[in-house]
Amino acid sequence: MISIIIPLFNEEENVLLYPKKLFPIAESEAQRFGENCEFVLVDDGSQDHTLERLKELNNGSYKITIVPHGINKGVGVAVKTGLANATGNLVIMMDSDLTYRPEDIGKLLTAYRETGADCVSGSPYLGKELTAEISSPIRMFMSGSVNTLYRVLLGSNITCVSGIFRLYKKEVLDSLVLESNNFEIFAEIISKLILGGRSVKEIGVKLHEREYGESKLNVRKEIKNNLKMLWKIFKARFLKRAWV
Repeated sequence: MISIIIPLFNEEENVLLYPKKLFPIAESEAQRFGENCEFVLVDDGSQDHTLERLKELNNGSYKITIVPHGINKGVGVAVKTGLANATGNLVIMMDSDLTYRPEDIGKLLTAYRETGADCVSGSPYLGKELTAEISSPIRMFMSGSVNTLYRVLLGSNITCVSGIFRLYKKEVLDSLVLESNNFEIFAEIISKLILGGRSVKEIGVKLHEREYGESKLNVRKEIKNNLKMLWKIFKARFLKRAWV
C-alpha cells in the first residue's frame, strides 16, 4: 500500500482537479507496480471552501482519508498529521497544487524498485529543462542558494533538500523525531536521513507552475527557519551534538 500525503491550505480550486488529474493517475501508476493507493488529505485550517470540496470527493471510488485541523498549524504539522494517519508501507508526499505531477509517481517507484533506497527524492535541479516552466528567477536563485548551503553542511551531492515530492519507507519516517512545523520540515527529514546514514536516491522530475492560487510560502519566515535548520545540521555533524 502506498500512502499519498497531501497537506492543503486554501486550495479549493486545485482540489477540483483531483478527480481527473490526481486520483486516477496516481492509482494507475501505483498499479503498474502491483500497488494500491490511499490518499491522506490534511486540511490545515483552510479559510475558503477547501474542506467542503474535499468532502465532496469522498464518494467511495478511491480510498481517501480527510483530516481537518480546524485552525492553521503549518505545513510541517500537517505532514506529521498525515503520517499519523497513513497505513501504507510506502509514503509519497505531494504538493496540493500538483506542481509535481502524479504522472511522475512512476519515476519514484521505478527508482525505489531498482535501489531499495530509504528515500527517493524528486529534484527539478538535475536539468535545466525540469524548471523551464518556472518564470521567477528570484525563486530559482533563492532555492539554489539554500540548497547549496545544505549540500555543503550535509556533505552530500543532493540538489534539492527542501522539496516535497518524495517516496519514503514508512518505517524509516516513523523512526524520526520530527520537530519542524513549517516548510522546513522537508529539509529536516532528508537531513536526518543523510546524517543517520540512510540511503537517499535523487532523481530528476519536472516542476510546473501551479494552475490556480498562490504559493503559501512566507519567504522571510522560511529564511529564518532554514537558517535555524542549517545551524542544527552544523552542530549535529561537526560538533557531534544532539539534534535539538
